[in-house]
Amino acid sequence: MLDNWLLKSKLKKYVKNFVKRVFLGKITANQLTFLNLLLGILSAISIFLSARLQWDIIFIILSIILMIFSFLFDAFDGALARLEEPSKFGGILDMFCDRMVEVSIIIAIISTDPTNLLWPGIFSLGANVLCITMFLIVGGSIKAENLKETQKVIYYRKGLMERSETFVFLILITILIWWRWILLWLFAALVFLTALLRLYDAYKIFVKLKKNKRKLKNNEMKI
Repeated sequence: MLDNWLLKSKLKKYVKNFVKRVFLGKITANQLTFLNLLLGILSAISIFLSARLQWDIIFIILSIILMIFSFLFDAFDGALARLEEPSKFGGILDMFCDRMVEVSIIIAIISTDPTNLLWPGIFSLGANVLCITMFLIVGGSIKAENLKETQKVIYYRKGLMERSETFVFLILITILIWWRWILLWLFAALVFLTALLRLYDAYKIFVKLKKNKRKLKNNEMKI
């Protein structure tokens, strides 16, 4: 939901101008995507170290800073790709790196207290797999013409839990150490609900397509 709101807000114009001035012609969108991945993994490592070394607060703060910059580069690579020539490989790479960052951070969070966080962490990862599976199945089943509408590598429909919402949750789970158990369960529930909503969304899409085919067939018979 936040992703859709950000795309329609004035912030999109400011991001585009910033990316055009700072990155265009100096670095590629795919290179920014790799930076997003690198910073995300470093953030996960910092979370892991926070439970094992003496300076836990320092590592928590470091992980938050790295996570924020990872998210920013993720936003910038899409804006830069639209200024350049978007490629399907770039879109695939972006999705791969985003999931790698999310999974790495969730695993790192689980590692800080495996006794209490194992099950909500497993359900969070499972819900994430289910959600992205539904996203890919639905997106891969829609005709390529619809890509123009979304400028994604596959057909993209907005959902309850997207990249921005996930980022907010990961930030909160990292900061609020004593609330991690509850927040992980809440995160898992919302991601699972998003998967169900995508399934229902797919049902509505294909019912509509079926009706359109019937109308077209009936019109052809009348002619």
